[in-house]
Amino acid sequence: MATAPSRRIFTASALASLSSLALASCDSTTDPAPSTPSASGAVPSTNAAADGATATVPIPSGEPLPTATTIVAASESSETGSDAPWVETGSAQAAGDAARLLVTGVRTGTHEDYDRIVVDLSGEGTPGWQAGWVADAGTQGKGDPIQPSGIYILRVFGTGARMPSTAEEIASAQKTLSADLDLPAIASFHYDPTVEAQYQLVLGTSSQSYRIFALSSPTRLVVDVKHP
Repeated sequence: MATAPSRRIFTASALASLSSLALASCDSTTDPAPSTPSASGAVPSTNAAADGATATVPIPSGEPLPTATTIVAASESSETGSDAPWVETGSAQAAGDAARLLVTGVRTGTHEDYDRIVVDLSGEGTPGWQAGWVADAGTQGKGDPIQPSGIYILRVFGTGARMPSTAEEIASAQKTLSADLDLPAIASFHYDPTVEAQYQLVLGTSSQSYRIFALSSPTRLVVDVKHP
């Protein structure tokens, strides 16, 4: 019998430093993460029925991207994107011509047969990507080495993104995120903020079968890695 998957959501009630990454747990399958009000307009939360995830907390302007982790149980009754093909080689999809998307959050979780990374986006257009397996990876700009745990390294560039244009957006969107996840397929991940219309995800994995697709209403880029 399939069991309800556990979900990890990067919330807006974050610690200020990645070195103090906090882990909290929640056993309820019905109580979503609490909402955080925003004085200047909250980012739309993710649709639970669309991707099998509980709603992400809106990120208020002026606060950094979340670095704390919350674990909740979530239903997998609706799994939009399951028709996307699983691949083991490179994968690419061009962003829409008018895409200008701002990253507002990154979430992780595990399902019965795969692990998932969701990048929440706001703005206009359809996101694109370029992905492939690499021997090593470095940060955007500086090129500092990224050393994820795991057997393989999957590097994904999300395209169609835009740089923050206000002080509030810079404070909330231009943050690096790294975490050891210890999931069946994704051991760790690293997120690099947007540089020249693209952001970067570096996943340390134990499997080389993955799929990537975009969802809308609200806009998301989804990366699944199949369990070994």
